[in-house]
Amino acid sequence: MKKVLFLGDSNTWGYDPRGYFQRYDLTYIDYLNDLVPGWIFFEDAINGRLLRDVKEDTFDLDSIDLFCVMLGSNDLIHYYDVDQILSFMHELIDSMDKRKLLILCPPILQFDEFRDESMKLNEAYKVMGVPCLDCNPLDMSFDGVHLSEKGHKELGIKIAEYMKRL
Repeated sequence: MKKVLFLGDSNTWGYDPRGYFQRYDLTYIDYLNDLVPGWIFFEDAINGRLLRDVKEDTFDLDSIDLFCVMLGSNDLIHYYDVDQILSFMHELIDSMDKRKLLILCPPILQFDEFRDESMKLNEAYKVMGVPCLDCNPLDMSFDGVHLSEKGHKELGIKIAEYMKRL
């Protein structure tokens, strides 16, 4: 069984903004575990996680077949610019085996203040020279930051389609 680790924030964790610290019953990770035979999917997700802070973490990737990163939205919300966020991503991934890496473009933030920067960040991720998957557009919750239940299912299906080609 091949293993995939997803490093993410509240969207990977499955945060449901309809309640305080509430999680959806099914997240895109759950859908992936049902949709992609031969692979098992795990998450390392923290609500509010900044890519800026992850560069100090270390990950034992020897037993992982694919390491997926979906981060950057919280950094935008904390007013880091796209170039700074790209620098944070480089600090995290530059020493990793690129064949075992996938950057997932985060959902586009739906606030006017952040929408353009969110799109710029995703475009910049696509030209970093590492595998990158942009599943946008995705159904978002009313808060404009988090995926809806439908959005988790959409994301799971889109990643599953990618995984089946590996």
